[in-house]
Amino acid sequence: MNEFGEPDALRAGNEALRDQVDSLLETFEEQRRQLAEVHQRLAATTVEAWSSDNLVRVVSNIAGVPLEVHLVPEAFKRSTPEKLGRSITEAVEAAARSAAVQSQQAFAPIQELAGAIPDFSDIVPGAPSIKDLIGTRRPEPPRAPSPAFLDDEDEDEYYRNRGYLQERP
Repeated sequence: MNEFGEPDALRAGNEALRDQVDSLLETFEEQRRQLAEVHQRLAATTVEAWSSDNLVRVVSNIAGVPLEVHLVPEAFKRSTPEKLGRSITEAVEAAARSAAVQSQQAFAPIQELAGAIPDFSDIVPGAPSIKDLIGTRRPEPPRAPSPAFLDDEDEDEYYRNRGYLQERP
């Protein structure tokens, strides 16, 4: 027994638990710092994607939100408004998927580290969960079904009747 009337085994157990909590606090602070660095780096990251017909280039932020949409000069000569709309959608979706992949790759090392130790909230009641902080990424955007393309005859009819000049409802 020690001077406070506690058994030495209890005191040793408390010290071991205190050391474990201190170690987890250090790990938590390191993970929090890494997470802040990843968020800061990703905030400045952009991705670029082209449509399959190479008429549209989209630049998006890491959340997949388009920042710039570029059309090649001959886009209006080589395509109809409907096809061009599909090309824009395709490029935007490709950029969003690319952003999701880059985001997942950036967070992968932190997720590995977090999975290797007990969660902070398991040791200290009321503490924030590291795994919950990391798991707050956006899901991958769904892929829109490709609409049917106009065949050559329908496309010729569109231009012959000047459909591009008519207002749409």
